[in-house]
Amino acid sequence: MPTTTAPAPLWLRTVVTASSAWLLTLVVPPASWHWLHWVVYLPMFWVMHPDTPRSNRWLAVLYGTLSVALLFQWIVHTITVFASIVPWVGAVAILLLFGFAFGLPHVLLWPMVHPLRQRFGPFWVLAVPALQVVLEWLSMGLMLFPYNHGVSQYRTPFVWQLASVTGIWGLTYLVFLVNAALAEVMFRVQEGRPFPRTTVAGAALALGGVVVFGAWRYERVETQLRQAKTMSVAQLQSAKGMEIRLAEHPREGFNDWLRQTEGIPEGTDVAVWAEGACPFNLNETPGRPNRAKEILSEVAKRQSIELVVGGGSRERTPDPEMGEDRVSVFNSVFHFDADGEVTDRYDKIVPLPFGEYLPFGGWFPGVANALNIGNFEAGTFPVLFNGQDARMASPICYEAILPRVCRLFRDADLFVTVTNDAWFGNTRAPHQHAMLAAVRATELGIPMFRSAYTGVSFVVEPHGAIQYETEPFTEVHRVVQVRLGSVRTIYSRLGDWFVWVCGLGLLVGWGITRRTDAPEIAETNPST
Repeated sequence: MPTTTAPAPLWLRTVVTASSAWLLTLVVPPASWHWLHWVVYLPMFWVMHPDTPRSNRWLAVLYGTLSVALLFQWIVHTITVFASIVPWVGAVAILLLFGFAFGLPHVLLWPMVHPLRQRFGPFWVLAVPALQVVLEWLSMGLMLFPYNHGVSQYRTPFVWQLASVTGIWGLTYLVFLVNAALAEVMFRVQEGRPFPRTTVAGAALALGGVVVFGAWRYERVETQLRQAKTMSVAQLQSAKGMEIRLAEHPREGFNDWLRQTEGIPEGTDVAVWAEGACPFNLNETPGRPNRAKEILSEVAKRQSIELVVGGGSRERTPDPEMGEDRVSVFNSVFHFDADGEVTDRYDKIVPLPFGEYLPFGGWFPGVANALNIGNFEAGTFPVLFNGQDARMASPICYEAILPRVCRLFRDADLFVTVTNDAWFGNTRAPHQHAMLAAVRATELGIPMFRSAYTGVSFVVEPHGAIQYETEPFTEVHRVVQVRLGSVRTIYSRLGDWFVWVCGLGLLVGWGITRRTDAPEIAETNPST
């Protein structure tokens, strides 16, 4: 029976775990070492030892906490700057608590490596990626800032095309599959067993097949886009951070966007104002003039241009019992046609917890104000803006990273997603947020025009090509050409079918396999 080496000292495994968590930060932008993702989990496979289940669990807790905290370290900046009652030490404590809570999926993944290997034999390299996909999918409904590991490949166009079939889940699976296959090589060396040629060949074949398919699809979509009509869109961006905006009168920011819009050359089809670019409510209140709406209507009519404007809505509903109006506030996007008329309004369906509302805030009425947290309500239905050249959908900010929300808009010709990432400062957050949103264009086969108040703004085409990308906190004022070719995708039609295949495969595989004997351990260390 094959043997394996004794576990390394716990201190060494702890150091390797912490280093592995840090390496994951190099995979995401702005570093974007996407090639590293194909091997970045090998240290974690190494620290998991079949003879030390208890330490495996604690190391998984450490990895989950540190990896999430390091990826989201910009939370400290946001808390210390905008929730001044919380000191820096408190912000770090909140970050670590956040990392622990939302790193728990790693605790369910890594300790299962060797049990799955014992149960599934060589097919464990298929089971671990499937488990990661299921855990990632479940996390999407729980995490404040859900993270998909497969998004690291958004700069590798031929691999990226897999998202059109499986959604982001297939890319996560593929990355973990390659890592698991290489880990099997490592385990075999430790056990003195033959090289796993079939396992490695299978993983290489899967990756190669994805690349071949990706090259074919990329060129096919590009051919369609060359023949597609284009829309000229004004890409506008501010250099002012939130600290400056909060210190000046709201009209100053509004005037900045007006100035940029009035400088747009004649013949431009659409101008996009980012989330919150209009600091005033734009919906009508009976009997009250709305000067901000009148100004925007005048600009649209005078320049014969459509406007997509991120702003607010405040609705008053009479409450006879209390003898006063109930006020509902929404984060909204308005569409003005070229005649200056508001054709429709979209209210954000999924407000951001702890940003736009405080969960259970009704129980703690003073906490939201003290922490500078909003009180926005959720919209109830998706809206498509019927523009002159395209049906436009405008998922707001956080919604663009939620596949279940964006699929509600799958009949659109163009995503015009607006966001305000200035809250996060000049950290990795604006880049990370843009990366997470970019996959929606390829998943659904719909081009995306992303307008961020201070960046990152860009255009993403249906095959994932990124155009007109901006640097954060730089003023941008230009007209870009957006190709409007939409491509129907399997993911658009079937949704998260791949997740269900992974889940069903795990259940069936577990049911039809029997636990095999673990490799003998040459030496054991009871202390671990």
